[in-house]
Amino acid sequence: MTTFPDRAGLQPERTALAWQRSVITAAVVMVPLVEANARLGSWLMTVLGSVATAVAGVLVVGVQRRFSQLRDEEGPFSPLHPMLRVAAVTGLAALVGLMTALVLVCS
Repeated sequence: MTTFPDRAGLQPERTALAWQRSVITAAVVMVPLVEANARLGSWLMTVLGSVATAVAGVLVVGVQRRFSQLRDEEGPFSPLHPMLRVAAVTGLAALVGLMTALVLVCS
């Protein structure tokens, strides 16, 4: 377990792990959506889904930097930027899912 002299508990680590799980979930959801859109010929959604999946992969790797920030006992850390990135990827995954559902219903 990591100790934080000036910070109580392990809440920052739990939060970073939750962000990582959210991004992994978005990437896992995007893979079948990208394939479905490619089969439907919806190339805009295929490209958007591929970009969202790639960004999710980068964010999963980037969370390691967040863990190193949490281990730094002297530097302040802000959850705003990682949280915005995860929200953007998750929102894009939801948008691609919605558009895929609409294409399937309308066809």
